[in-house]
Amino acid sequence: MELVTLTTKEVQRLEAIAQVAAGTMPQACAAQLLGLSIRQVKRLVRAYRSGGAPALASRRRGRRPNNALEPHSLAAALALCRGPYAGFGPTFAAEKLRERDGICINRETLRKALIAAGLWKNKKRKRILHLPRPRREQFGELLQADGSPHDWFEGRGPKCTLLLAIDDATGRIGAARFEPAETSDGYLALFEQHFQKHGLPQAIYVDRHEIFRVNQRNCDADARTQVGRALHELDIELICANSPQAKGRIERLNRTCQDRLIKDMRLQGIGSIAQANAFLPGWIEQHNARFAVAALSPADAHRPTTPEQLHHALCRKYERVLSRQFTVQFDNAIYALEACDERALVAGMRIAIHVHRDGSIAATHPTRKLAIRLLHRYVKRTPIVGSKDLSTHTNRRVTNPKKAHTPAPNHPWKTPQYILAQRLKGHF
Repeated sequence: MELVTLTTKEVQRLEAIAQVAAGTMPQACAAQLLGLSIRQVKRLVRAYRSGGAPALASRRRGRRPNNALEPHSLAAALALCRGPYAGFGPTFAAEKLRERDGICINRETLRKALIAAGLWKNKKRKRILHLPRPRREQFGELLQADGSPHDWFEGRGPKCTLLLAIDDATGRIGAARFEPAETSDGYLALFEQHFQKHGLPQAIYVDRHEIFRVNQRNCDADARTQVGRALHELDIELICANSPQAKGRIERLNRTCQDRLIKDMRLQGIGSIAQANAFLPGWIEQHNARFAVAALSPADAHRPTTPEQLHHALCRKYERVLSRQFTVQFDNAIYALEACDERALVAGMRIAIHVHRDGSIAATHPTRKLAIRLLHRYVKRTPIVGSKDLSTHTNRRVTNPKKAHTPAPNHPWKTPQYILAQRLKGHF
């Protein structure tokens, strides 16, 4: 006789059905106790009277499930995980298998298969718990920005930096672009990308990089960097975090991009900054559709803006003094200024020079409309040295050990009286 095992649920059902069959429990009570209908209880009683306890066991036990993965599909998935999806996590690999190859596999099933094949190992990270800061309520109330230098192209191209801006309330990526390094022009371009699409946020949360704030101790309290000045003109509050954990959402996004974005660009064969920037809009749309959440408030905190306002603010601005020849010197070049209105120029006027990211230069003054043109650009010429004078030219930078002289211990410059007098004078 074949031995039949029952689950805990089936044992409880057996006890109730046995009492109904013996007449000690009404069918309605058994139906309420088991969460079944009276009609189903009657069927179970008939099965119990004809076949006993084994008749209450599930008939599907030992059979292959209908939703079981075919062996050839699992083998194909593992082959892809050894090839183009090498290094992919179970969740990300399951998504790509479904999107690109049409293989629908559960991530847990794939994870167990990858572990059994030695293709995946759970990463145990040291968890440092920090109290989570609640999200802002409105979209556009706070924007977090950061740069992530990394080998984004995995050797197919030069190392570069990914600049990101994420909304605090929804976790949506508002703007992203690849740049050779973290620069003021790169962040101005990043902010312009977000401002043109969504508007001006209330505040921007960044780190204490010298691009955003003046880190010198002995500086004016109102001193601002180019990025800080641009955000001040647009009436956007600039907040600098004291630690990376304070802006954890943008830091976690950097880690996600270093995993998912790198592998997506690998599948597309991207190996340059231009190709990566062209690929980013579609990738951001897919990322936001999957990971963004709804804000607590349906209101949008962004303020409207115009292209003229952004063009005037999101640039580098410098101040120069007009010479007697009505010229200014800037960036190793001399520029001539002309008044476009009836008011004449006056020597000593303070002129604002605007340098836009496209390379164009403009000059402005509060009371006059100005035109600027390039007069002369200084070029540092390399000295021409003959073969006979090459050694003499290069040796001029080599220190001569014969000229080195160490003063004697009793030299007047080493006396305490002399050192004290120099300190009182403020020399050192």
